[in-house]
Amino acid sequence: MAKWRFYQGLRTEWRWYHVDNRGDVIAESDRGFAELQGCMANAEAAGFKGDAFQVYARQAGSFNAGQPATEDDTGNPPTVSESAASDGQSPP
Repeated sequence: MAKWRFYQGLRTEWRWYHVDNRGDVIAESDRGFAELQGCMANAEAAGFKGDAFQVYARQAGSFNAGQPATEDDTGNPPTVSESAASDGQSPP
């Protein structure tokens, strides 16, 4: 089952990534969003239905998932273990 990941990057903008079972990116947002809600709405236009997703938010220089994850220079999402995120939970 494919999953959706939402990341708040270094510039505090939100981006979404649609990944397959192997973790390869199938699709991604073409721009950043100021708020998670806007990012999720954009992902809905690409097929996101609100199930099987993970959210990684920055807080005080780190991600609240407890991982030292950042986007790389190409804008690709970081590799984060499945257990470090909250699957299927509504974002705060």
